[in-house]
Amino acid sequence: MVKEIVVLRDSGILLFHYSVSGSRKLDELAAAFLSAVGSFAQEVNQDNITVMSFAKNKLVWEKKGDLYFIALVSDNDSGEIHRVILQELAEQFVSTFYSDLRKELPDSRRFRPFTDIVEITLHKFDGIPGLARRYKTILLPSADLNRLKTSLAEVEVNRDILRGGLITFDGHVATSNLRSYELEAVLDFLLTFKSDTIIQEHSCLEKATGFLLHKVDKRCVAAFVINLGLSENTYLELIRPFIALAQLTSFEDARKFEPDTVEEPITFYEFDGVETITTIEDIRQETQIMYASSNESQRSGALRMVNSLGKRITVADLHESTGLPREQSDQMLANLIAKGMVRISRIYPVLEDRDERFAAYLEVIGIKKRDFDIVDSIWKHCNGTLSIREISERSGIPAARILEVLNKLGNNVTWKSERVLSHVR
Repeated sequence: MVKEIVVLRDSGILLFHYSVSGSRKLDELAAAFLSAVGSFAQEVNQDNITVMSFAKNKLVWEKKGDLYFIALVSDNDSGEIHRVILQELAEQFVSTFYSDLRKELPDSRRFRPFTDIVEITLHKFDGIPGLARRYKTILLPSADLNRLKTSLAEVEVNRDILRGGLITFDGHVATSNLRSYELEAVLDFLLTFKSDTIIQEHSCLEKATGFLLHKVDKRCVAAFVINLGLSENTYLELIRPFIALAQLTSFEDARKFEPDTVEEPITFYEFDGVETITTIEDIRQETQIMYASSNESQRSGALRMVNSLGKRITVADLHESTGLPREQSDQMLANLIAKGMVRISRIYPVLEDRDERFAAYLEVIGIKKRDFDIVDSIWKHCNGTLSIREISERSGIPAARILEVLNKLGNNVTWKSERVLSHVR
């Protein structure tokens, strides 16, 4: 289920917040979210990453222009379904508040009425994310889906029609009030369903009840749990309004979804920095709580990660400090970001002017020619305006090699965590 939704600019300005319970967890995560999104591994297309899992929750987001639409949902909810919800909200938000969004600093109070639109939209999709956790689903246009759900509820008012659903012949659930074990039994029936209508008892059902399956058309089947005892024609008359509506429903614009698989592991760019937001002691205490039930290897690795914080450190060095597989340490770092305890920052090196003192220093340390060639190549970029990643991209020199050489230059290099303005060399 959706717990919270926020809209913020990629600059970090919060425009709108919606919370089911009144909590404001996403407010705390906004800055950490932006730093994490900006630091995904270089080889990964950031536009294709739209889910981050944190313990029992996950963030799902959609970007439209310079706006992020972010939902905090349960970890086992369908990320893909919630992206569809956010896409619809994004369209409505931009179209409703277009003139306000053109302002550099819009008044956030202007966006408060969007709460009504959020609640209406979430109601349209009520029940769909839950189905998508375990079953293949087909997402009809919201107006069609609401009509079907309303009609299904009206049919179920009859005491002999207990509950029902609509499923395509290839096993995608359009709408359903069936219990999970009933739905699974219906999906099994579809494998051998050849008739237009069948009434079938089943061991999963209570005595004196059975399944009624009726072929709507070549696309789908309506399935109901019924009280046995009436004629087939009587049952068909009772469900006729729902069947008629299903026959008129177009599936052309519907989207099909598979059950969510495990999300791809988060991978941060190795040569960004990691900065603490709170004290090391607070981070240590929170880490001990988070990993209290984990195995000894994970607990030790997490504490080694904490002990490495507090000084300038790259993501790569932090991972190395844990002694754990990269996927595990990435998740640990993600958890610390989610808790608002650390953030990812770009590293901007500033190299002193190449004067006589600097030349003398290079001579004293006996810099090797291959290292000097790198200094000579990147010097013009090391003025605080470009990050390590950007310098690597411009020079074609691996980021690891750039860091290795710059670290040899000691105090001649100043490290910044924010981009600075400087003269062009």
